Amino acid sequence: MSLKKTRDQLVKLLGQADNNVIALSGKWGTGKTHLWNEVKNESSDDKVKKALYVSLFGLSSIDHIKRKLIEAAIPGVESHGGVFDGIKGLFRVGVKALSTHYKALAALNDLNVLLMAPVVLRGKVIVIDDIERKHEKLGIDEVLGFIDEYSKQHYSRFVLVLNDDQLSSKGDQEKLWATFREKVIDQEIRLSTSADETFSIANMLVPSKYAEAIKRASVACGLTNIRIVIKVIRVANLILAERDLKNAIQARVIPSIVLFSAIHYRGLADGPDFKFALNAGNPDWTAFVRDSNKEPTLQEKREDGWRMLMQELGIHSCDEFEKRLVEFLESGLFEAGSIETIIDRYVAETEAMEARESAQEFLKRVYWDHRVDEAQLVAEAASFPARSGLLDPFVATQLDSVLTKMPGGAAIGEAIVEGWIQAFKASKPTTVNDDNPFNNPLHPKIQAEFAKINANAEANATVVDACIYIIENSGWGTLQQVAMQRATAADFEAAIRGMEDLDKLRRFMRRMIEMRLQRKTYDPNFGTATERFVEACRKIANDAASPRLADLIQRLFSGTALASELAPQPPTAQAQRP
Repeated sequence: MSLKKTRDQLVKLLGQADNNVIALSGKWGTGKTHLWNEVKNESSDDKVKKALYVSLFGLSSIDHIKRKLIEAAIPGVESHGGVFDGIKGLFRVGVKALSTHYKALAALNDLNVLLMAPVVLRGKVIVIDDIERKHEKLGIDEVLGFIDEYSKQHYSRFVLVLNDDQLSSKGDQEKLWATFREKVIDQEIRLSTSADETFSIANMLVPSKYAEAIKRASVACGLTNIRIVIKVIRVANLILAERDLKNAIQARVIPSIVLFSAIHYRGLADGPDFKFALNAGNPDWTAFVRDSNKEPTLQEKREDGWRMLMQELGIHSCDEFEKRLVEFLESGLFEAGSIETIIDRYVAETEAMEARESAQEFLKRVYWDHRVDEAQLVAEAASFPARSGLLDPFVATQLDSVLTKMPGGAAIGEAIVEGWIQAFKASKPTTVNDDNPFNNPLHPKIQAEFAKINANAEANATVVDACIYIIENSGWGTLQQVAMQRATAADFEAAIRGMEDLDKLRRFMRRMIEMRLQRKTYDPNFGTATERFVEACRKIANDAASPRLADLIQRLFSGTALASELAPQPPTAQAQRP
């Protein structure tokens, strides 16, 4: 039952005096306590307005429940004679303060307070919340007995608020609750808050300038837990930092924030994990092949649903933003600089973002709008070649892929790819990061262009650049391996003699000596690079024309296991060296 209908029904039941015990149940976080507070504050019934509230969380006995209720009731009692004046006095002074020196008096006062429970609670409306979170020492049967006694003998009315999905099967709680329903509860209402209502409540508690975009994504994800939606909003507010973001950028980042936060906070009933979501857009993800004659497995059906959800959210591929988002959610450490750099790049590329959003909307129509004919789709796609340079290579590839299958669309798809390549060339890239960690499909012509750029970069890579890269990144890539593997002794000698940056020379020499000392680790990756390095150092160390540089090499090698390698090699040894 929706929030409004449930509210109206609860007001109606409270207006019927014969409903002594009303249960308000539903899943955790759906807004039951929020609903009750609204009903209480808006009620014209004085007893409902002054209803007493107690949460069973952490309470281990019925006496604790009574004390909490009496403490809530006493401040509101206007006039009940001298008896209550005395009790109010005890509460003002504090029973604990008196009991420090007079333990007997404390016990007597506590007993007096509890003995007043039937009088204080008589005829009151009592709300009992968090029944499923009660202390393990407090049995549900005790709670039921208390409610039964006070509703029948002292004319109290009860509203029981319960997260029935949190009831433990241990200790026969479910069985006892079933008995409760049968013998104590007069009426029960189950709240099923819609995702739209859930967001409205959460946004009222935690406002956001990105409310509309967050709401669309939250509703698409079917988030009905107010506490989780509040967390999602807070994550979005923290990451986006009140920036003024255009719709295209919000459409790029907010659906990911909502989905990945919902995954992390377990807000999806049966949602994907981070690994599945991060792989959005790879060939296995989008173009998976399945035997049409074979019934899909339960897991395959679940994954189909996850793909549909991500398509509805507009998450067609993931990049550095999603990786940083997952790192933040898993660690709790927010590196504002790394996220801001990515968003700043998006802001600088607003025109490109709008072009990509337009492309994604087009792809969405291709996949989902079965009513539009292909001729119309081809006509709509005619505007993309002029903007293809603003797209990323994966979206250009995807557009070509879908258009190739439509009559008259192949030429437009080809023009999109060619336009992207020409724009890429115009940017004069010196290298391409083509790791493609999520293995997204890429057009063969684009792959060939990337390979050409990287081949040129490899041809011009220097051993010094490779070594410095390894020092600064504690690792290496293809370019560094290629540069090291093809380096000759002459390359190393030229690098050492020609390096004018003394700090770079110092780091280079120390790192190469270290690699030579640990050659078993590095030789499998760099071939004979360390041997060629030693060969170059040997030549310099024995060059009388460069005494100061020779002395430097000698000092760097002295005291290491490599000192002997600087000695001149006999001609036969040089001839045998591979």
